[in-house]
Amino acid sequence: MVTQQSDNLPQDDPLEKTKYLISALNYVSRDLTLPSHLYASVSSIYHPPPDNRLTPYGGDLMSEFDDALSKQRPNCESASRLTEFKEIRAKTRIQHRLSQLEGLPSTRGEELQDKCLLELYGLKLRELQCKVREEVSAEYSLRLNCAHPGSQLFDWGMMRLPHPIYGVGDPFAVEADDQFRKKREAERLSRLEEEEKNLIETTQRKFFAEVLNAVREFQLQIQVSQRRHKQRNDGVQAWHGRQRQRATRAERLRIMALKSDDQEAYMKLAKESKDEKLTIFLEETNKIFVSLGAAVQRQKNAKLSEGIELLEGSESAFSEVDAPWNERSPDIEIIESDNNDDSNDLLEGERKYNLAIHSIQEKVTKQPSLLQGGELRSYQLEGLQWMVSLFNNDYNGILADEMGLGKTIQTIALIAYLLENKDVSGPHLILAPKAVLPNWENEFATWAPSIAAFLYDGPKEKRNEIRARIAGGTFNVLMTHYDLIMRDKAFLKKIDWNYMIVDEGHRLKNHECALARTLVTGYRIKRRLLLTGTPIQNSLQELWALLNFLLPHIFNSIQNFEEWFNSPFAERGTASLSDEEELLIINRLHHVIRPFLLRRKKNEVEKFLPGKTQVILKCDMSAWQKLYYKQVTDVGRVGLHTGNGKSKSLQNLSMQLRKCCNHPYLFVGGDYNMWKKPEIVRASGKFELLDRLLPKLKRAGHRILLFSQMTRLIDLLEIYLSLNDYKYLRLDGTTKTDQRGILLKQFNEPDSPYFMFLLSTRAGGLGLNLQTADTVIIFDSDWNPQMDQQAEDRAHRIGQKKEVRVFVLVSIGSIEEVILERAKQKMGIDAKVIQAGLFNTTSTAQDRREMLEEIMSKGTSTLGTDVPSEREINRLAARTEDEFWMFEQMDEERRQKENYKTRLMEENEVPEWAYSSQSQEDESKSSKDHFGSVTGKRKRKEVTYSDSLSELQWMKAMEGEEDVSKVSQKRRRKDTTNTKTPMSNGLKLSNKTCQAL
Repeated sequence: MVTQQSDNLPQDDPLEKTKYLISALNYVSRDLTLPSHLYASVSSIYHPPPDNRLTPYGGDLMSEFDDALSKQRPNCESASRLTEFKEIRAKTRIQHRLSQLEGLPSTRGEELQDKCLLELYGLKLRELQCKVREEVSAEYSLRLNCAHPGSQLFDWGMMRLPHPIYGVGDPFAVEADDQFRKKREAERLSRLEEEEKNLIETTQRKFFAEVLNAVREFQLQIQVSQRRHKQRNDGVQAWHGRQRQRATRAERLRIMALKSDDQEAYMKLAKESKDEKLTIFLEETNKIFVSLGAAVQRQKNAKLSEGIELLEGSESAFSEVDAPWNERSPDIEIIESDNNDDSNDLLEGERKYNLAIHSIQEKVTKQPSLLQGGELRSYQLEGLQWMVSLFNNDYNGILADEMGLGKTIQTIALIAYLLENKDVSGPHLILAPKAVLPNWENEFATWAPSIAAFLYDGPKEKRNEIRARIAGGTFNVLMTHYDLIMRDKAFLKKIDWNYMIVDEGHRLKNHECALARTLVTGYRIKRRLLLTGTPIQNSLQELWALLNFLLPHIFNSIQNFEEWFNSPFAERGTASLSDEEELLIINRLHHVIRPFLLRRKKNEVEKFLPGKTQVILKCDMSAWQKLYYKQVTDVGRVGLHTGNGKSKSLQNLSMQLRKCCNHPYLFVGGDYNMWKKPEIVRASGKFELLDRLLPKLKRAGHRILLFSQMTRLIDLLEIYLSLNDYKYLRLDGTTKTDQRGILLKQFNEPDSPYFMFLLSTRAGGLGLNLQTADTVIIFDSDWNPQMDQQAEDRAHRIGQKKEVRVFVLVSIGSIEEVILERAKQKMGIDAKVIQAGLFNTTSTAQDRREMLEEIMSKGTSTLGTDVPSEREINRLAARTEDEFWMFEQMDEERRQKENYKTRLMEENEVPEWAYSSQSQEDESKSSKDHFGSVTGKRKRKEVTYSDSLSELQWMKAMEGEEDVSKVSQKRRRKDTTNTKTPMSNGLKLSNKTCQAL
C-alpha cells in the first residue's frame, strides 16, 4: 500500500506537479471536494516523505500554514459562500446608509441637503442601475461575439461560451461540453424534422379544411331547406294544436256542464262544437228519451178496470202495451209529432220524459201530525215529498238513501201522511229480513203508535191468531219476512194491498229468484216501494231487475235496457269510450232513473254526523295457520285431530283458505280442547291482534261491534271472550225474532255492561240500530263490499255522537288481500253507477277460475311479509295522541308480564297430527278426487243467483213449515257433494267454486 501510494505521488518533474496543481485548482474553483489521491499528491509537494530531510520551498512557515489550514478545513467556507457573504455585507451597509439618510433632519444646509438626497436617490435606484448595466453588457457581448449580428441575432447557441469560465485546460469540462454540443445538434435536427412534419400536416389540414368547408356549405344548404320544411310543418302542427286546444277546452266546458247538470249549456256547447259523432250520439239518446216518455205514459194507462194492478209473471210478460193509435192519449201523439217537426232540439225528448213523470207535484212543508216520536229532518221531509209525488203520479220508486239516514222513519211518515192527508188507510204490506222486523215494530210504536201495525211472524198457531185479528180489515200495516210471504201466500194474496214496501230491496236484484217470482205472480198491489242502501251491488243488471219489478212497462227487457245505452256505440266495436262519452252515458242514466230513485249520502245531508274512518290492520299468521294454508294450496287436504293420523279432503277451496286465515280450530273436531287461553290466541294471527287491541279499546272507553261470516268462528270468539272475562252479546241467523229486539235494547241501554256485540255479517248487518258503539271490527271481509258497508253503518248512523273507527283484519299475503282488492273494484260500480255495470260486467266464471288458480299457485310464498309493528298498529288504532301513548304504555306492560317468548305459535309447537299425510298413492288419489269434485264443465248463464230449489221443492218446504233458507242451504251442500267429474289437465276449478268467489 505504501509502495502504491509512493508511486502515485508526484516526482520532481515540474510538469507533473503543475498538472496536479491545476487539477486541484479546478476543483476548488468549482467549490468541489478534492479526491483523496489528488489531495495526497498536492500535499506531497509541500510535505515530502519523513525520510526526506530536505526543506521545501517556504520552509517551516509554509508547513505551519498548511497545518493550520488542515486543522481549520472543516470550518472553511466555499468561494461561492464567501461571495454570498460579501454581497450580504454590501446590502447591509447600503440599507444602513439608507436608514441614515432617511433619518437625517431637514435643518441642514442646502448644499449638504442636496448631496444627501442625490446619494439617497442613487442608493434607491441601485437595483435599476444594476439591471440596466446587465442588459447593456449583455447587448455589448452579443454584438462583440457575433460576426454577423443581423443574421445570427436569434441564434442563442452563439451566446454560449466555448469553454467554461473555471478553466480552459479542464478535460472534464471539455468532455461535458462535447456532450452538450451533440445534444444541441440532435435537438436542432429534431426541430428541423418537426418543422418539416408540421409543414406537411399543415398542407394536409389545409386540404382537408377546404374539403370540410365544401361539405359544411352543402350541409348548410340542406339545413336551410330542412328549416324551411320544419317551419312549414311546425306551422301546420301549431294550427292543429290550437284546434286541439280549442276542442279540449270545449270538451272540458262540456264536461263541467255535465257535472253541474246544466243540460241547456251542454247542448249549446255541443252544437257549437259541430262534432258529428257527438251529435249522432245525442240524437240517439234523445230518441231513447222519447221512447221512454211514451213508455211512461203507457205505464200510467196500464191499470185494470178495478184500479188494482196485477203483476204478470215473467220478463216476456213485461213487454210493452201497444195501444191502438186512436186510443193513445193526446200527450203521446204530441211527443211523437214534435219529435218529427223539431228534430234539432236535442233536449226535447228529455223535457217530455220529465213532463210525463212530474205532471202532478205537491209541496210537503211539515210532517204529519200522526208522527209523535220526534221531528223529521229537512232531508227526510224532502224524501217524504218525493214519495208523495210518486203516489200522486201513480209511480213506484226506490228510496236508496245511504244506510243510517232513516229510511224506516221516512216510510212510516209516508204511511202517516197518506192516512192523514189522502185518506189512504191501507192495508200496507212491509217485507223485511227477519232480523229487521223487531226494529220496524219498535219504530212504529215510537213514531206512530196510533197506526195499527201488526208483526206477522212466529209459529203457525200464533200466525193463525194474527190472521183472525186482521181478517176484518181493521189494520193499517202488516209486517212480515220473505219466507212467510211465500209460505202463507194462500192467505196473504187474498188481500188487496195498497202499498207493498220491501226493506233491503236489493234482495230482489235477481229477477229469477223464488221471492221475485212469488211477488209478481201471486199478489195484487197498487204501488210498490223498495228501500235499500245499496241499489247497485255488482252490475247494472241488478238495477234493471229492481226497476223491472217496480215499472215493468217501462223497463220491460234487460236487452232493451242495455241497447238504450249501447246503440250509440254499436258501430264502434270494442273501441273504448272517452271521458265525456262515459260521463254523458252516466248522466243520461241518472236522468232515466232519477224520477224513480232517490239517493242521498251522509256527507251531503248530515253535516254534523261524526266521521267514519276505515283502517286496514294486517297481521301475520301462526305456523299452524301457514301449515294448513300450504296443505290446502298443495293437496287440498289438512291434517286433523282424528287419532288415526289421517287427513281430510276439502271442498270449496276459497272458503278453506279463508278458514285458514281466521283460525286453525275451524278444522278440528269437537273432541279437541279449545279452552286453552294461551293457545287459542297464539294459534291465530287475528286472535293475537285482537288480544292486543281489545284491552286498549276497553280502557279507552270504546264499545265494539264485531262482524264475522262464520258462526263457528263466532263460537271461538265466545270462548276467547269468556276466558278473558269480557261481557258480550251475540246475534246471528239462529237468533229468534223476539230475542233480537231484546238484545238490541240490552246493548243500547245507557249503562249497558256489555263491551262487545258479536254479529254475523248476513244476519246482523241489516237494519239494526247500534249507534251506541263507536268501533266496528270486520273479522273477515265479504266478497261483496256492500255487505261490509252495511255492517259498518250499524254504528255510523243518525244518533252517533262519536267518531266511528272501522278495523278490517287481513292476513298478509293471503286470499283475504285478493278479497279486499276485489271489493275495491266493486265499489267503483256504485261510484259511477254504469261504467263497471254495463261496459265492464261482472266477472265471468273463467275470470274467477283464473283468480283462484293464481291464489293456489302462489301458495304460501307471500305469507307474513311486511307485518306492521306494534307502534304502527297503535298509531292506526288510536283516535287521539293521548290514546296512542296509552296504547304504547299498555304494550310495554304486557311485554313485561308475558311468560312465553313469541306472540304466535312456532313450528315446533304445532301438534304433530297436523302434519299427518297419506301415502303417495292415497295422496294422488285424494288429490284427484278433490280436484275432480271442484272441476266441472256445467253450463250456466252469465249471471244467475239461484235459490237452488224448484217450485215443487219450495211448495213442499212451505207446506211442511220448514225454514226455506235452511232447506236451500242443504240443497246446495248436496249439489256440491254430488258434483264430481274427472280431473282435466292442469289445475281447473269448477264454476260452483268460482261462483263462491
